Amino acid sequence: MIEKVKNLLAPKLLAIFFIYYHLFGLKFVMFTILERFDLPLTEYHYPLLNIFTILFIIVLVIYLRRRRPEIFQIRPLKPLDYLVTLLAFGVIYAYFSNLLFVGGDIKNDLLFFRDSPLAFLVALQPFIIGPILEELVYRGVLMTSFFEKSKFYLDCLLSAVMFSVAHLSSYGLSLEVFKNYAFLGFILAILFRKTRSIYPSILVHMAWNIYLSWHLITFIFFEMRENSNKKSTKAVIGRTKSVAKLW
Repeated sequence: MIEKVKNLLAPKLLAIFFIYYHLFGLKFVMFTILERFDLPLTEYHYPLLNIFTILFIIVLVIYLRRRRPEIFQIRPLKPLDYLVTLLAFGVIYAYFSNLLFVGGDIKNDLLFFRDSPLAFLVALQPFIIGPILEELVYRGVLMTSFFEKSKFYLDCLLSAVMFSVAHLSSYGLSLEVFKNYAFLGFILAILFRKTRSIYPSILVHMAWNIYLSWHLITFIFFEMRENSNKKSTKAVIGRTKSVAKLW
């Protein structure tokens, strides 16, 4: 009896802990280290955040592979799985077609670091490791711990609500923001439930974030580099002409 209660209770408590750590603990640990060692925020914020995010991802993967290894199995997707994945992206696109937005902090930070190698570390958060972490927490952990396979889709609803709550800190308390992220979270939750794999929801999440920010990505990593190369070329030509005049 005690063992049964333990097996039922432990995953739920761990799920709550993982969600709490994602919402509050990750940045608390990072800022504590920055303050403790008196490290400049500008230079160390994203390197440390990425390191702790990756470590957290590793912990989640180890935990979920021990508890629910089937969600990590790479197996041939059925035609219906491909259809569901494309449909998920299409539904998200249709819903947000007039509501395209990029997180203010990330947008500002990318623009701030546009001439620095740190721009790449900033971009890792919203486009690569951020979606992986969020899918592991709000789909992988949460949906396999509470209301799993509920016929009323309570697992998907809970996942959507918590996913939306996690994003309110970036935009402030807003019913519109909550509704938009809850919708996005619900579609990703259904995708995870229908495909029985964590990979489709991660890929759709990444693809959507990249799509939303594509104009910013091209400006930061392509147009700025192109302009920089042009300036460098002009500078080299200018120096060459100066040397030629000396001769």
